[in-house]
Amino acid sequence: MTLPAMEKDERIDIRLPASLKQQLGRAAMYAGMPLSAFLVSAASDRARQLIHQQEEITLTPEDWAAFLRGLDETGKDRPRLKEAARGYAKHLNG
Repeated sequence: MTLPAMEKDERIDIRLPASLKQQLGRAAMYAGMPLSAFLVSAASDRARQLIHQQEEITLTPEDWAAFLRGLDETGKDRPRLKEAARGYAKHLNG
């Protein structure tokens, strides 16, 4: 049986003003964490939030009902939907 290779930890070096480092250090102390663990935790939480905002869709009950109606109306030409899809593809491709 072969064990999967362990992923190596990566390193990030950053420079920041001493006052910000002190502030972050105080926050880490209040959280009961080493500064590096606090920074990784805070960055990870924020990254998850941003990814969720960009990649998840939340529909209102009215929007959900409209979506379901649209699924039921197969075969109907939808120029606005095609235009929205083109706009989304353009957004993804920069």
